[in-house]
Amino acid sequence: MGDKMNRRAFLGMTAAGAAGVVLGDLLGKAKQVIPSGSHVASADAANETISFYGAHQTGVVTPAQNFANVAAFDVTTTDVKELQELLKHWTEMAATLMAGKPLAVEPQDAKFPPIDTGEQIGLVTGKLTITFAVGSTLFEKEGTDRFGLRSRKPAGLTEMPIFHKDSLQDQLTHGDIVIQACSDDPMICFHAIRNLSKAARGVAHLRWQQTGQLGVKSQGTKRNLFGFKDGTNNPALNDENFMKNNVWVESSDGAPWLAGGTYMVVRRIHMRIETWDQQSYSDQETIMGRQKVSGAPLDAHGEFDQPNFAGDAEGKVTALDSHIRLSNPRAGESSERERILRRGYNFMDNLDDVGRINAGLLFVCFNRNIQTQFEVIQKRLTNPKLPDRMLAYTDTTGGGYFAVLPGVTAKGAYLGQSLFA
Repeated sequence: MGDKMNRRAFLGMTAAGAAGVVLGDLLGKAKQVIPSGSHVASADAANETISFYGAHQTGVVTPAQNFANVAAFDVTTTDVKELQELLKHWTEMAATLMAGKPLAVEPQDAKFPPIDTGEQIGLVTGKLTITFAVGSTLFEKEGTDRFGLRSRKPAGLTEMPIFHKDSLQDQLTHGDIVIQACSDDPMICFHAIRNLSKAARGVAHLRWQQTGQLGVKSQGTKRNLFGFKDGTNNPALNDENFMKNNVWVESSDGAPWLAGGTYMVVRRIHMRIETWDQQSYSDQETIMGRQKVSGAPLDAHGEFDQPNFAGDAEGKVTALDSHIRLSNPRAGESSERERILRRGYNFMDNLDDVGRINAGLLFVCFNRNIQTQFEVIQKRLTNPKLPDRMLAYTDTTGGGYFAVLPGVTAKGAYLGQSLFA
């Protein structure tokens, strides 16, 4: 690939570490094991590294780090071999970055640009994970089979549609490839995306990116920017049965090459902060369906109590159009099949074009089937006949649907290898 990939320079890279290594209420009943929303980063674990290698990619069931950077790329090459070389290159880079190693062995040839941009020097990895996924347009775009992969596109991998009340902006939506970098240090996330983008020069370029963060020292379930706990009923990350049934794709699902992967939904949800702040305390709780401080359902007392929606002894009933009730009506097995694994982050991006706070939720979720899980929930939330009251205070402007590639099990293999086999 010559200058496009600078493979000569990449030979100076160090080897990776040894192999082996929707808003408000989250959906469904969490088993009483380790709630995923309870993870809090500790200083003692700051230098912990996570292996890139495994049957599944990291960054899905990994406890959420404090910072995220999600970036989408458009592939500009028309040569499938260059696309494969890019994925091989990114595989080596991701393994090295997650191992906390520099991308270059010093000294390097001074006549060439630095292989590693260097802003991470002196920092620990902060449990960095890098997750790679592909969009539907990698397989087919405007009717064109770009890389001879059209026949391998999973039936459920489509472009994200425009739901009721969405205001999707083209420059913030879709993409051929998406990369999610998460760490307890935002500089580490930035460094990963920056260097992966730099390495893709001539083959792919950034289409959009969105950063996000959680409360670094907060205890218990994290809160969204409306001030409510966000993650109470997310499935436990160590619930292997749930992950098998609701998250990980199997070969019998129609795309054998994707076995071990999952489907990723990204939604950039802008929150109308100023409008929300004018609502009364009781109205905010009614809209959400939860008590603001404790996180408990309106008809219960503890955060992890399950709502019954029938009302409590004092007559408090959860509104039919509340977020918690529409996102998960607790309808037994049907609701269980819909459940998704969420991984949300707050974002704060200065002001918008008219001077309002440009902030909200970087919603990310993983599911085995987008149409029977995420879309069923989203269509219920956005049903014009009984929409989620939260829609009056939010506006989705970007994101997309992506297929998370299976994990790389050993050195020498590469991301997406089964797709090209």
